[in-house]
Amino acid sequence: MTEPRRVIVPPKDASADPVCLLDKAWAQRRKEPPDAFLALARSQVTEPNGAAFHFEGSPGMWERIETFIAEERECCPFFAFEQWEEKGEAVLRIFRPEASA
Repeated sequence: MTEPRRVIVPPKDASADPVCLLDKAWAQRRKEPPDAFLALARSQVTEPNGAAFHFEGSPGMWERIETFIAEERECCPFFAFEQWEEKGEAVLRIFRPEASA
């Protein structure tokens, strides 16, 4: 049996202001609109510093989450991400770690 995958992606710039830098041109280049992608989640759990989105563990979902993370890091460099497999689901956690002083 294969071990479930788990990846933690640190913020691109933890000290960046918590302001999304997404503009119209960048939004048009994204593989999927972020809101539409996150709406595919079966459930969402709100946390004090972020949220976890639970997706069906269907073929290709792991890669879609990887793409979302890569694109989201460009416009929201202050976020960190965690991605893992659990009980037939692919989970994406988006959170803001404490900014370094």
